[in-house]
Amino acid sequence: MITRAAALALLCLAAAPDARAAAFDDLKADLAVCLRFELDGARGQRGAAGYALRRCAVEVERLDRADPRRLPGDHGLSPSTRSVIDAVLRSGGRTDSRRAR
Repeated sequence: MITRAAALALLCLAAAPDARAAAFDDLKADLAVCLRFELDGARGQRGAAGYALRRCAVEVERLDRADPRRLPGDHGLSPSTRSVIDAVLRSGGRTDSRRAR
């Protein structure tokens, strides 16, 4: 019985980092999808990127809470959030088959 409990505990510990990584990747994908959607809706408007960021504020906050690192000069955004924003803006908001990294 104790052996079974120990094995289950080890299994849970081994799976935890993968589960956190998958959830983190999901947050990044959610932000990328939101930004692409909002950029597509604001296409041709002046300040479309700012508009999209305001509309996706909830997704930005969720990702920032998941990644507590901050870089000076990135307006308080985490490196993960900044990389998703940069990837989407570089692509012009076009849907890409690859996930934002």
